[in-house]
Amino acid sequence: MEGIGFFEVVSTQLQITNYKPDPVPMEAIEKVLDAATKAPSGRNTQPWNFIVITDRNLIAEVSRVYLEQWLEDQGEEPPHDEHPVYRRARHLAHHMHEVPVMILVCVDHSRAFIPYKPGDPIMRGRYANSIWPAIQNLFLAARALGLGTRLTTTHIPREPAIKALLGIPDHVEIVVITPLGYPRGKFRAPNRRPAEEFTFYNGWGQKA
Repeated sequence: MEGIGFFEVVSTQLQITNYKPDPVPMEAIEKVLDAATKAPSGRNTQPWNFIVITDRNLIAEVSRVYLEQWLEDQGEEPPHDEHPVYRRARHLAHHMHEVPVMILVCVDHSRAFIPYKPGDPIMRGRYANSIWPAIQNLFLAARALGLGTRLTTTHIPREPAIKALLGIPDHVEIVVITPLGYPRGKFRAPNRRPAEEFTFYNGWGQKA
């Protein structure tokens, strides 16, 4: 299973909100997870866990919790001037139950480098520098294989409900829930300002 080149990947990676129902081959799922585990982490602790959901009933249950929270945050009815970003996110929230695969990217605080005692509350985001590179690796690998992903953290206020559904222990933090599937549209270059607008050399405000 061959992917496209790196610079094409980073130049055409998008947040996907509209997925085909087509199943994702297990080989592809394993490849994107393998890529995620190649990311750096603090002291090489590799504190990640990945929960892959392909069971339709479980996807529906997690999606129900996700949608409830999204509607609580953004409202049952869209405002007349709803930003396109939120409009697309609303679409995904209503259709999350249709995605072929969900991946929960988690941090196991008992495996991280700051000592954890059972029963202690977890400090959300403490290991961001050890998990976000893995998430980006996962997303880039998915794009290389023609698969879409979407960065979502809507679940956070209802994390206990999702943990209960999936038997996730208290010392594990669900950082991101991403759909994984083939997009209905085509990949394209995102709308980004050029790097030279943000780049200085040898001091603030100095151009090359």
